[in-house]
Amino acid sequence: MMTGSGFDIDLDEVTLAGARRGDLRACEKIFRKFNTPAYTVAVRICKCHELAQDVTQEAFISTFKRMHQFRGDAPFWGWLRRIIVNHAISALRKLPRHDAVELDDHMAYVNSEEHQMGLAMDLGQALDQLGHEDRAVVWLHDVEGYKHREIAQLFDKTESFSKTRLNRARARLRTLIADSEKESFYETSVNATA
Repeated sequence: MMTGSGFDIDLDEVTLAGARRGDLRACEKIFRKFNTPAYTVAVRICKCHELAQDVTQEAFISTFKRMHQFRGDAPFWGWLRRIIVNHAISALRKLPRHDAVELDDHMAYVNSEEHQMGLAMDLGQALDQLGHEDRAVVWLHDVEGYKHREIAQLFDKTESFSKTRLNRARARLRTLIADSEKESFYETSVNATA
């Protein structure tokens, strides 16, 4: 899995030991260190700020109840991120389902820093237009670095579910970004002739 998502924060052994014993100050310290990256992952998967807040809160409660299960053979932040993701996926599975959309294929060309920044904003807007499951699969696979097998397990589906959702979502994103670029080009052309 990828690092650099805000979760790769060092946590000292004294704080971990205190949290395992149920020390509220240690738990609060962990919460303060990891609350922002946890919420960021939850909102990226859930899209809804209120749902992401609920997911984050429930995930931290679950984390502190299960601290005795953390073995320490991997970084704490990886274990916590997995709990956040599991709670977010669980919350998404409770939402009403939406039909999949037919998708086109289009490759975007990046040629400048300004264009890249525009594409990043377009990508964020395009991600917001995807359905819950599609957005979650894209985020988990392309940003968090989850494998299709892991995503399938989170959704209680097959690997082909993850692969299909990812391919469809990527194609949809390319279409949405291409449409946005066309609109931007049209607006620039109209403003230049006015």
